[in-house]
Amino acid sequence: MLIIDCHGHYTTAPAPLQQFRDAQLAAYKDASQPLPVLGEISDDQIRESIEQNQLRLIRERGADMTIFSPRASAMAHHLGDEAVSQSWTRACNDMIKRVVDLFPETFVGVCQLPQSPGV
Repeated sequence: MLIIDCHGHYTTAPAPLQQFRDAQLAAYKDASQPLPVLGEISDDQIRESIEQNQLRLIRERGADMTIFSPRASAMAHHLGDEAVSQSWTRACNDMIKRVVDLFPETFVGVCQLPQSPGV
């Protein structure tokens, strides 16, 4: 029997993802700041963030697979505008894809959708 955890979030994504988000929101508030570029995140950083956290918990709890999505509290669609939301959504979804590519037997990816008030 296959045991599937139907609700998992990438709560332990490597720090450069949050650093990108912080810089993105700062640039939105102050147009004189350059638009940020997501820093390099290696496969090893992703593996470490998953193996020591979500993967460890999946194994401890006896599950086989997790339906995995970006961290819900970090989606923050109300911050920024449509372009900010699309860029942040792309960065988060790309991270989920990379996790799924590295652990295809354990994670099934679920994306977030860009949402902006009035759009």
